[in-house]
Amino acid sequence: MSETGVPERIHTLKALLDRCQGVILDFDGLIADSEPFHYRAYNEVFERYGHSIDPEEYWVEFTSKGKGIQGEIERYNLKLDVTPIEMRQQKFEIYSRFCQNGDIKLFPEAKQFIQKLNGRFKVAIASGSWAHDIRSILENEKADSLVQTILGKAPPRPEKPSPDIFLDAARELDVPPGQCVVVEDALKGLTAAREAGMACIIVRNRLNQNIDFPGADLILENLSEFMGPLDSL
Repeated sequence: MSETGVPERIHTLKALLDRCQGVILDFDGLIADSEPFHYRAYNEVFERYGHSIDPEEYWVEFTSKGKGIQGEIERYNLKLDVTPIEMRQQKFEIYSRFCQNGDIKLFPEAKQFIQKLNGRFKVAIASGSWAHDIRSILENEKADSLVQTILGKAPPRPEKPSPDIFLDAARELDVPPGQCVVVEDALKGLTAAREAGMACIIVRNRLNQNIDFPGADLILENLSEFMGPLDSL
């Protein structure tokens, strides 16, 4: 969908929500300003082995496309004396410290946004992060009571762009997939939502401004643009 004017976006948003019972939220980059900390954790691991990740490339390749460590190794033909699995574990440990220490904050509108959703829909978080990290961030921000259904990384369940986590979230909410709307900020999430048979709303942030989202049902400029129409439902 091409990016449209504000009145048309509001009309489309209301139409999507009118036929929706459940809203499934991504977390990183949408609710929490955590992507810079994911970058710092990944980059710290790669620098241990003599390679630095370009931050602008990271936002596209890691965050939006979901190519991860293996993608970085393949793009640069890196010869490392460590496996991607070992590197991922090191990254998890670094990132979890950021979560536990209270370094990661929610976006300013996030609490109010979720509160407004809770007044009208069943709400879940479905993220590629570990659920314990998500809960740590929410607890540090005194927002742990806002969302009861939180799905995170859960091997062997495949990660986005596989639709599995969104389908599991719909089951947890007891809402048919076709009556769920996914709110995302990444291409991998959009792909997962479409494959799950769910409408997908993309919310822009400072990191995805230059990324196209073909097939999105709606593209909004920020969370604030989402909140006004919620009051009229």
